Parts: sequence; C-alpha cells; structure tokens
Amino acid sequence: MPARRRTATPSTSSGSTETSPQTEDPAYKLKRKKNNEAVQRTREKTKKTAEERKLRIDNLKNENLKLRAKIDSEKQHIKTLREMIVQGKKNEEQDRLIDEILNKSTDDEDDEDIKPK
Repeated sequence: MPARRRTATPSTSSGSTETSPQTEDPAYKLKRKKNNEAVQRTREKTKKTAEERKLRIDNLKNENLKLRAKIDSEKQHIKTLREMIVQGKKNEEQDRLIDEILNKSTDDEDDEDIKPK
C-alpha cells in the first residue's frame, strides 16, 4: 500500500511555513473539495437516517402502548363474561353488557380492516 500523502508540511524552525506544491495544484484542490462535499453528504444522510429511525421507534412505542391497552381491555371483557357464565344467572343488565362487549369487539375488528398496514 502506498504511503499516505501529507496535506501540509511541518513548520520549519525559523517559524515560516512553506506550502507544498501539491496544495497549490488545482486538480488536488478540486479533488479535496469533492471529497469534503462527499463526506458532508454522507454525514447528513447518516444523521437523517438516525432521525428517521428514532421517529419510527417512537411511533412503534406508541403503537405498542395502544395495543397493550387494548389487550388489557379485552382481558377485562373476558373476565366479565366468564363471571356472568359462572354465575349462571341472566338478567337484562347482563344481556346489555354482553351486547355492548360483543358490539365493541366487532367495531374494533372493523377498524382494523380500514387501518393501512
């Protein structure tokens, strides 16, 4: 592998600095400019990707919280229905509760069909 080129020469003991003939070369300057622009684009792209990833993580966390709440709600509905079955009694209040729970579950399923995935 060839040795790396130096971009600047070390200063001399007299304190004056010499410029390398390489730094005066227009082709070299153009090459450095293009490289600096490429590095900047890469850094911007990396930053944008990180921001998008963070936003996606936040959205997924929010969705996860909503789903957990829905699971808890459905578990409560199941518990209520089980208690009614165990009691074995039927009355108008229980019929209303059963209809409400079943209709809510049906409405939620209909909402999922509409929701884009």
